[in-house]
Amino acid sequence: MPGPIPPITTAEFFQYLQRCIPPTGWSHRIVVANSGGPDSTALLFLLNALLRERAGSPRPTPGVPNEVVSVHVNHGLQDAASTMESVAIQSAERLGIRHTTEKIRWGQFPFPSRAEVDEKVAREARQHIMFKAMQDFRTNVIAFGHHADDQVETAIMRMSHGSSSRGIAAMRPVRRLGMGHRDQEYFSFGAAGMRSWVVRPFLPVSKDRILATCEANKLDYINDPTNFQPGLTFRNAIREVLSIQDSSATQAQTEVTTNIKIEPYIEQLRAVVPDVHPKDQLREAIRLYGVRLEEVDSQVTNVLLHARSPSPPSTLLLKSHELAEATDQEVRIGLVRRCLRFVSYGPWGSIWSEANGDRGTLRRVAETLWPSKPRPPPSEVRIDPKTGTPEDPRRTFSAGAGVMAYPVVIQPKDGSIRFRPAEQGEVEGWIFARTPPYTKTQAHPDAVVDVTDQLQAARAAGKKEYRMLYDHRFELVFDLARQLPHTIQNELDNRDARIVIHPDARWVLPMVMLEGKRTGERCIARYLWHLHGWKDTQKRPMKFQDWIHMRFVRSLEAV
Repeated sequence: MPGPIPPITTAEFFQYLQRCIPPTGWSHRIVVANSGGPDSTALLFLLNALLRERAGSPRPTPGVPNEVVSVHVNHGLQDAASTMESVAIQSAERLGIRHTTEKIRWGQFPFPSRAEVDEKVAREARQHIMFKAMQDFRTNVIAFGHHADDQVETAIMRMSHGSSSRGIAAMRPVRRLGMGHRDQEYFSFGAAGMRSWVVRPFLPVSKDRILATCEANKLDYINDPTNFQPGLTFRNAIREVLSIQDSSATQAQTEVTTNIKIEPYIEQLRAVVPDVHPKDQLREAIRLYGVRLEEVDSQVTNVLLHARSPSPPSTLLLKSHELAEATDQEVRIGLVRRCLRFVSYGPWGSIWSEANGDRGTLRRVAETLWPSKPRPPPSEVRIDPKTGTPEDPRRTFSAGAGVMAYPVVIQPKDGSIRFRPAEQGEVEGWIFARTPPYTKTQAHPDAVVDVTDQLQAARAAGKKEYRMLYDHRFELVFDLARQLPHTIQNELDNRDARIVIHPDARWVLPMVMLEGKRTGERCIARYLWHLHGWKDTQKRPMKFQDWIHMRFVRSLEAV
């Protein structure tokens, strides 16, 4: 007979927290998403206990936050919402933790009406509110109470949608918040999302140990009644199936209860760890998928470290012979996804920026970078009739996610590139770049952004700066603390000029223009960069360059 379930100790929790350290380190303060349920209540308690314990130590532990704050979001979508809010407030008050409650105003910008709300919309709106609370509390880290049983449910949901092993690994202990979606104001985090982190310390922990922690420390909480309605959400249905299976129910009972056949996915996971006790099989299988994902990510990072060569901002130049280090197909696919996400103009972290995870697209790109068929011998290579030189058998292609891949040769002397076949002593490579947003005569409308009204409004509101994300790749910061250059102010006030951002040059970098019918067009700032030997390098500042600061914000890191 199994013994009592042990609660989580602060020493154990400290080890879980160490697995969640953001690459940029801990912020001074950490926000806890406090629903009032057992998971977030236990998380709030343990974080608070750990920080107090470490603060009272003769030698305080470096590398941990100094303060924890509690944030509750009231969706207002169920009868128990007010009760859940009260429990969340009380749990924070008993621990002496700062707390705030935020309500979602459905039907008020940027949120849709209540009639349009489903599980996904509610979750995204909640994250929008949480992100705003992070900014109000001046922190870039938020902790959620998801645990190992949530991992199992997430993995099964993804399996039912055809996810690969990467998706089955479910949630990561730490990840970048990312940029959100491009077409939803209530789920858009911009460049600030690239500096924000989501941590989940409880992912290695089962639900019963969290409940044991609440019981051992006499923590009050409330169970969300909607979590136990299998007809409400797909996740609830999966939870019902797993609960029935744990109770040794028959497959027939399971199917009648949920009308969803997820048993094949459950059996697939159990088959991964046949020697593990049935009660722990699913959690252990997902853990192993997570370990494998970390291994793949590590190998991808290592290959990129060796293969990458300096290139213009927002592009990625890779040496072909170094790519040969990636021999495993899973690593190759992971590398392709990482490259696309880095270069794409889709929001970083969105599935679109990784070609929607489409296996056919990703395999096609991998086959081009790592061709299975050998190159034809030199005697069989076609000769270009115009130049009299051998043609490059490689071809430019669309890699998906708004990314083009160009075959190039890298000059050994300065690392610059040429768009032609390799000659002796030169290195073959591929450069990934954003798809040119041009028609035959002009730039695509989405790539041209008028910021005049936003700048004027920010100045009128007394703001010291105006930040905007251009093309989901560059953050532009306009310095409003200083006087607007007289020439620009005069053109805006007296000649109806506008300040407009255009795509510049082959690599689609931001260029700020002052333009209008009476003004003409005048460049006032360009993205500055310099690489020796590159023809289109831009290192000379424009006249008003110091008023506008630009930086590329996308990340090549795994998380």
